[in-house]
Amino acid sequence: MKLTFILFALQLAVGGLLGRLMIPLFRSMKTGKFEIYIGDRFRQDGSEPRGGGALMFINFVIACFAAAAVSGLDSRQLTGLVCIIMFTGLLTAVGLAEDYDRDVRRGIGIKSRYRLMIKLVLSICFAELMELFGYSCDMLLLPFRWGYIDLGMAAVPLNALLMTVLITAAECCDCQHGIHSTGVDGLCAMVMFVGYLGLSAAFGDGRREDTRLLCLCAAGSCAGYLIWGMKPSKLFTGQSGGLFMGGLMCGILAVTGLHGAVLFACAVPLAELAAYVLQRAVFKRKKKLLLKGAAVHEHLRNIGWTDSRIMAVMTAAQALFCIGAAAYSIYEARLVI
Repeated sequence: MKLTFILFALQLAVGGLLGRLMIPLFRSMKTGKFEIYIGDRFRQDGSEPRGGGALMFINFVIACFAAAAVSGLDSRQLTGLVCIIMFTGLLTAVGLAEDYDRDVRRGIGIKSRYRLMIKLVLSICFAELMELFGYSCDMLLLPFRWGYIDLGMAAVPLNALLMTVLITAAECCDCQHGIHSTGVDGLCAMVMFVGYLGLSAAFGDGRREDTRLLCLCAAGSCAGYLIWGMKPSKLFTGQSGGLFMGGLMCGILAVTGLHGAVLFACAVPLAELAAYVLQRAVFKRKKKLLLKGAAVHEHLRNIGWTDSRIMAVMTAAQALFCIGAAAYSIYEARLVI
């Protein structure tokens, strides 16, 4: 418990400091003017940049190495942690390139099919690498004491496909296509913060201390960003933030092999993705809109819900789903076949 408070205090402090340094830097690339003063904290003036994923990633790396130094992880656990950092770093770099294109060059970013291909290829490489270092996700735990299904040779492609879905879900929970006027400031980071925190509680039985620390570092990175990302946001999440947070969920999946727990912890973003896919399918077939927006949060906003109400309801919903993640973890620990 003491380590938990120390990690969160460290990440809040690092998040506050990084925001002070990075916001003027990113804003200068967007506007061409470098000013240390970030403006009115409770008002936006249109100069707010993207790039929240960079802040979260740096904060995450600092916290991970601090936690590793204190807890004394073994070589295998450190190797897995480094692989996760490399994977999330590559995803964040891809997102930052897109954020730069949108903010500085006023472009539209990477085409959706190319972004999807990048996520899938990186996920396959990550799943293969984790398999190489002994983190196997080839056993799928079924409910109701039905036991396990051995995925065998299909484990890597199926897990990579699931990882791609998780990353895309995190992106959908943020602003669609990078248009911030349609999103809710800080929504994705807050929902994922609750998901990571729920997983850390689910793995708090002492059997997976390394995974619990990983989840705590992930939650703390979101908390450090939310200092600047809550409405009115002074640093938008951007594509880099969505890719980073989705990549962290993939890392937790690779370390634990508990598909069900991760799906529960990412339930709200997955619901956003499902709504987005359903909306596109219905419109393509019937030329009618099923929802008044591309995703659930956008629909709720367009029917008159305030941003604070959307944030509260979706955060509460994710907290309830985290109970399912904890139950799944307990079920796995007590399963006798």
